[in-house]
Amino acid sequence: MESKASVLIVDDDKYIRDILSRIVQREGYAVTVANDGIEAFNILQKARFDYVISDIDMPNMSGLELLEKIKSLNRNTRVLLITSRTGDYSPHDVLRAGADFFITKPFKNAEIARILRTLEFHRQLKNKQELETIALT
Repeated sequence: MESKASVLIVDDDKYIRDILSRIVQREGYAVTVANDGIEAFNILQKARFDYVISDIDMPNMSGLELLEKIKSLNRNTRVLLITSRTGDYSPHDVLRAGADFFITKPFKNAEIARILRTLEFHRQLKNKQELETIALT
């Protein structure tokens, strides 16, 4: 049986954290929240997450800085970055920095759910391929 995927949600706006938490929990994932990038990084040093959903524009540590730290800890963690400042970040630059998805606020709940389902499909496929490789050796 496949274990429940874990998601860390990072946003300095409690309202956005709460919305994202509800969406992610409805999809059946285990959820942890952080108020900013520093808190998220401290959590990530103690626990592994399959996915991180993070705002880019936060005080203390931006989502892009957090992305770099996430990838240094665990390259397998998939990251969705969100911003309301559409003119400041190009999707190309954010994806090239290592994010797996990039969307803008306001987002649609269904869009977050669809992205998580896509990421989860790829995670399970990778796990299945790894198990098949082990079985063949």
